[in-house]
Amino acid sequence: MRALCAALLALCLSAAALALEPQGDTRAHDPTLLLQGQRWFVFTTGPGLQRLASDDAGRSWRRLAPVFSQAPAWWSEAVPGHQGLDAWAPKLFEHAGRSWALYSISTFGKNRSAIGLASAAAPDAADWRDEGLVVQSAPGDDFNAIDPDLMRDADGRLWLSYGSFWGGIRLTELDAATLRPTGETRFIARRRAGIEAPTLVRRGDWVYLFVSHDLCCRGVQSTYNIRVGRARDVTGPFVDRDGLPMLEGGGTLVEAGGPRWKGPGHQDVVGDVIVRHAYDAEDGGRPHLRVSRLAWSADGWPALAQEE
Repeated sequence: MRALCAALLALCLSAAALALEPQGDTRAHDPTLLLQGQRWFVFTTGPGLQRLASDDAGRSWRRLAPVFSQAPAWWSEAVPGHQGLDAWAPKLFEHAGRSWALYSISTFGKNRSAIGLASAAAPDAADWRDEGLVVQSAPGDDFNAIDPDLMRDADGRLWLSYGSFWGGIRLTELDAATLRPTGETRFIARRRAGIEAPTLVRRGDWVYLFVSHDLCCRGVQSTYNIRVGRARDVTGPFVDRDGLPMLEGGGTLVEAGGPRWKGPGHQDVVGDVIVRHAYDAEDGGRPHLRVSRLAWSADGWPALAQEE
């Protein structure tokens, strides 16, 4: 009996650990996650690039000063219609002993856009510096240079994926020294009804491509949902669980909206942790940070480890 009780208690504690309910300042849109032991960092869309920090592995969050206090000079040339300090959809990562953030600037619904880069000694440092333009798009291009993601593959090569609507999700290798594109750029996923926010993750012999389908940014009317496909190689071809290519609109559902949390999407995946935003029907449809664990099926497909 004692052994049974202990086993049940362990099971309950394990289940409780699967779902995190973030507390504190959790207002966020398009989150990206960096883990440093118990210290977790989330950068998000917002004026100057917003920053959140947690000292207890994602349970409670506080807001730090934004990355930028003034706009880098190249912003106005790359995207003349861009206003103020608004910066979108960052990707936070570590490389060569520094913290880096890819991010995008644009105007809503347009594809005159640009992906920029900034770096600092640490994610919570006060002295982030502009590292310039990485990729840009303009009217007439069949892609939109926003929503960057970076993946370091098992062989050490760095891969940039990005894209929103237009022709879909694009992939290019980055030079490890310059963090600029090198070699071929290709599309790896398309969908006429809307696709954006790629996240590439290697797990064993598979590379997984998480994306967001449908529409964000409409509060409780948002229809965002998270999908996934996989490939043996980072360059594809990516297919969903039913074998439908992601270049033909495929994608296996990971999460859709529920009674309270509407339009979950613009995810980032680090190990078995997934972050994303969702619109809170109990808070006027405002976007908040959501944090969960992923569970993996026997045949290697991810799902949320526990309903929230």
